[in-house]
Amino acid sequence: MGQRRIDILVLYVLLALALSGLALISVAAARTEVRQPVIHIPPPPDFELSVNADGTAVAFQGRVDFGLTAALRDLVVQHPGIRRMTLESHGGVISEARGVVTVLRAHNIATHVAGHCASACALIFAGGAARTLAEGGQIGLHGYALARGQQFGMIDPVVEMKRDLAIYRAQAMDESFIARLAALPQQPMWYPDRAELLAVGMLTTP
Repeated sequence: MGQRRIDILVLYVLLALALSGLALISVAAARTEVRQPVIHIPPPPDFELSVNADGTAVAFQGRVDFGLTAALRDLVVQHPGIRRMTLESHGGVISEARGVVTVLRAHNIATHVAGHCASACALIFAGGAARTLAEGGQIGLHGYALARGQQFGMIDPVVEMKRDLAIYRAQAMDESFIARLAALPQQPMWYPDRAELLAVGMLTTP
């Protein structure tokens, strides 16, 4: 009987310790501040697309941003008469520029620059069925590179450049021009003059 009492006492002690531990955990949990997860909301696309009165031309202005390809595709569905796209941009997301080129090709849409079109915008310009440049307009081109110490997954600037050079090549531009594009540094931007753009096939009409 004595041993049984000891066993019962030991059980009571263990039970009391367990309950005390649970109480401490409850108090700690109650005092712990509940942190809500941080939700990152991306900024709205930084570009504008507008269609002219007769529905034959679309004007693009701003950054070549995410959503541009889808927005242009929707516009072309709503306005099947669109045959020209005017461009005003310093560049942006190169994957979106490639997407826009697929829309231009699918619908035989020409491109035109009246002001400034550089970097990813220049790739869009190159994808036009016909390509024109207003007096005083500029087309800016540069090579691809990652900043020193930066890595973005499996992105290889050389591979990305080759993908885009294929777009220029598909537009029957001069191979010497394409070779020069491949050798361009990231900075400074290169602005070929009108005569050179015309001679290499970047422009299709004077």
